[in-house]
Amino acid sequence: MAISSKDLIAGAITSVIILSSTLGYSAFIFSGPLAGTLHYAVGFGLISAGVMAVVVALGSSAPFAIAGPDSKPAAVLAIMASLMAAELSRTRPAADVGLIVLAALVAGTIATGLALYALGASRTGKWIRFVPYPVIGGFMAASGWLVGVGGVGILTNTHLSLATVQDLATPHHLLQLAAGAAFAIAAKATQQVKNPLAFPLLLVSAVVIVHMVLAAGGFSIETARGEGWLLNVGKSAEMASPLMLARATAQLDWHTVGLAGGEFIGLVAVTAMTLLLSLVVIEVESRLEVDLDRELRLNGLANILVGLGGGMVGTLSVSRSLFNFRAGARNRASGVAAGALCLALLGFGTDVLIYFPIPVLGGLLLHQGADMLHEWLIRARRAMPVTDYLQVVIIMLAIIHWDFLAGVAVGILSACVTFAINTSRIRLVKQTLDSSSFRSRVDRPLVHQQALVRHGRSIQIMWLHGFVFFGSAHRLLLDVKNIVETSGHNVCRSLILDFRQVLGIDSSAILNLGKLWNFAEREGFVIALSSLPPAVEKALRGGGLLHEDHKIAKVFADLDAALERCEDALIAERISGDAALHSGDEWLTREVGGRDLFVRLVSYMEQITFEAGDNLFTQGAAAEELFLLYTGRVTVLLKLPNGSELRLRSIAGQTVIGEMGLYRTQPRGASVRADTACVAYRVSADALATMEADDPELAYAFHKFIVRILAERLELANRQAAEAHS
Repeated sequence: MAISSKDLIAGAITSVIILSSTLGYSAFIFSGPLAGTLHYAVGFGLISAGVMAVVVALGSSAPFAIAGPDSKPAAVLAIMASLMAAELSRTRPAADVGLIVLAALVAGTIATGLALYALGASRTGKWIRFVPYPVIGGFMAASGWLVGVGGVGILTNTHLSLATVQDLATPHHLLQLAAGAAFAIAAKATQQVKNPLAFPLLLVSAVVIVHMVLAAGGFSIETARGEGWLLNVGKSAEMASPLMLARATAQLDWHTVGLAGGEFIGLVAVTAMTLLLSLVVIEVESRLEVDLDRELRLNGLANILVGLGGGMVGTLSVSRSLFNFRAGARNRASGVAAGALCLALLGFGTDVLIYFPIPVLGGLLLHQGADMLHEWLIRARRAMPVTDYLQVVIIMLAIIHWDFLAGVAVGILSACVTFAINTSRIRLVKQTLDSSSFRSRVDRPLVHQQALVRHGRSIQIMWLHGFVFFGSAHRLLLDVKNIVETSGHNVCRSLILDFRQVLGIDSSAILNLGKLWNFAEREGFVIALSSLPPAVEKALRGGGLLHEDHKIAKVFADLDAALERCEDALIAERISGDAALHSGDEWLTREVGGRDLFVRLVSYMEQITFEAGDNLFTQGAAAEELFLLYTGRVTVLLKLPNGSELRLRSIAGQTVIGEMGLYRTQPRGASVRADTACVAYRVSADALATMEADDPELAYAFHKFIVRILAERLELANRQAAEAHS
């Protein structure tokens, strides 16, 4: 690992930001009745800042990554600490409450680390990306509010609530708030400055300015600390020993843990979502590919180590990482240097921290809180639909009023309701056609084709897509009713529902599909289901909508098989009388242009009979003839490289077979096999050449007949392609 001076300088500068932020979060969490434990809280934060920075720097996909305590998890920790402190103070001495809360928060760090590592180890990191964006927004907006309120609390040493708002109106508190607000505004202004040194210089300048103002006002260090202008650690920061934490943990009761149980869940959720958002921003900014599962495992391991050392939950920080990147860091040495400086401060003494101004810490939290609120309540409003934005606000208010567990519940509920509403607006039916414009891969005699065009609305085809649930199934029922009413009752004889692009089905959809089955029975049409996914078929059978003897619904392997069966049924019903099949001789007489030409054509043809299973010709064979199929049915089969055969289409009597190969003088592109006993007339290449030489008039009529057949097939193929993509 090559170490450059830029990396070391960037790491040193970044450590200033880490230290100031960590002090602010520690004071935020251990404020009010917990302020007596602030010297342990500083150690609680610094061990996290140091260990997280080093571990993540050494293992992250982004070599310039900086991790440590973050404002979003800190907001959750502050709520946890406040809830447990309020409950414990009723039964425990004030001196013990701080350590017990600290022990509980350390346990939360370890639990969060284990949860993050488990998510990464089970490779479920990609699923975190599917957390609804409004849910993330609600969590982040609530965190911003809580961090901002925490900034006010640090500045005034007051737990902000409706009951204490009036207490902030004293001149002393107003002056403190003004000082913190001034720093927050200045911090916001530095975001517009591209030089990465702007914010660290602001921190140093603010510290100097506060001390100069205090000196000019005649405040001693002790007086300033007592008046709430300087950080009152009490004594040098230290780490709570494992034995001390174990004894404190033993004093926890399940009731207290239960009160903060929702916050433990919220802590894991907020930390994971913060990590996700940070990685997404880093990916865009640095153009790196980041492995989320790896980052989850790494952040999980770092939090476990931090927790075993008695530290605070931390995560990858997007602001510090990008600051480090923009300061010139491209190497892991920058993060290691930043973490080492934090650990060095903890190891060699933190007495210098008593000179750190409260307005800087409080102003820093005000700045971060306002930034998050602006991001998720103002900027997001311009980018989000109204329904999504309302979810953000509702989730934020639920967290502020109750806790993060309530926010999780409200988020899940609102996401489900919004999903149901949005998906109900999406039509399950992707496309609707009838058999006059879309048919099976069966070449039929002209009289059959004419019947299918004439009675095409009798076969309705619907391509379905997406997920079938109660709302979309109801819209399908309405669409079918509309088609039946538009076409006229008793006109529709078959409804084909193609499920090839259906992802799944909800059990609630079975009821509406049952109504569709009942409607089909009343109107006298059958339902053909094609390409059913196994899960959908299982659900339909479980709902009683499919069984072997069902008269309404039939299942087919694919759309073509369903179309073929419905066409056969329509032809058998519609053309049994006046449109009966003409004989093969009558068909060919009509096609070549008269009886005289037909009689002359017969002399050039050879009648051949094929049994079911016989090949008329084989793929790859020389194309030396074409066949005029009089009766029977054949199938065109393409042999695939793996040895299996693919059905291209089937052909019923009174058509031409094999003309493409003969006219192009190319080997057969596919095989043709008889499905039933067939009678065909063979016209060889030699016979065709003799016809052209001896009877040009007949040859012209015959070629014109072949061209007409090809044109009709091309027109049908074009119409089907256009309809399928319309």
